[in-house]
Amino acid sequence: MSGHCITGMCALQREGAGLSTIHAPVTPRGSGPACRRLHWKHPRPECAPERMQPAMIADTHPPPLRRKTRPAAAFAALTQASLARIEASLAQLLRRDEPEDLHALRVAVRHARAVLWALGPSLPRQERDRWKHDLRMLARATSDVRDWDVFLAETIAPARKLEPDDTVLSAIADTARERRDTARQTMLAALAGYRDWPLPALHRDLAHLAQLAARARNGGGRLGPFARKRVRRGRKRLRALAKAARRGDPRAVHEQRIAGKRLRYVIEAFEPVLPSRYTRDLHRKLVKGQAKLGRLVDGIVARRLLADCLQAQAMPDEAPPRPLPGAS
Repeated sequence: MSGHCITGMCALQREGAGLSTIHAPVTPRGSGPACRRLHWKHPRPECAPERMQPAMIADTHPPPLRRKTRPAAAFAALTQASLARIEASLAQLLRRDEPEDLHALRVAVRHARAVLWALGPSLPRQERDRWKHDLRMLARATSDVRDWDVFLAETIAPARKLEPDDTVLSAIADTARERRDTARQTMLAALAGYRDWPLPALHRDLAHLAQLAARARNGGGRLGPFARKRVRRGRKRLRALAKAARRGDPRAVHEQRIAGKRLRYVIEAFEPVLPSRYTRDLHRKLVKGQAKLGRLVDGIVARRLLADCLQAQAMPDEAPPRPLPGAS
């Protein structure tokens, strides 16, 4: 959501329009049709954390993968690297309050979840289900704060630049920061617990992966053909979601974005054993599509958070605070 759009919405608020009627940003005069779409185009402020950064953050010593590697062994190597990055990001996040630390944690978790999706069929069900549950909970714990960080940096900050003296906008910014701080306290309490559990259990799984690989050996096959099969499966799923998203359902758009990210991370993780039609051609299409979907989903989330802040401004002082928005 652009600064022009939010300042137009603040002007409507000052003119006394009912909050219950606000469902979409108001287009300011002369802004043109581009601002009426959900993914308004605006220059990203220098202070804003990048929503769509390059997904691949290389490890210092990336594990070597070969086409003949057992899938379970590849899971151990790739996920050990992801866990190291998760723990490093957690340490930073618990020590200081910087949006890029949270973003790094979320990227590390996404990488681990993508590898789990790709190689999960080669693992015993009990371990696979535990990893799936624990990584999902870790991702959900960080969603609200990340939404507020992006909203403050990419919607509120540009609007404040355009209208630095706007009192309604200033109040919205204060409310957003308060909600973000509250969400952060909730997140930190959850993340502190994750360091005690389940991360140690996940490390124990990896330490005993030789046994897990032996149990999965009969159906595990080799990484080369296994990885190609999973990429084809992910591509088929993404096409189905894209077809559903064309009907305009925000949830379907969100699911399409998640599936695209997952497939992108899978291709990057298995690059040494995949053909170039995946690592170059398909990957390029995924990057391009993710940028477009990112703008669309960010616009949807920004509208939701802005409406939440505006409603908070209209509530009496003695009213209890509204619950935090759901994860995007």
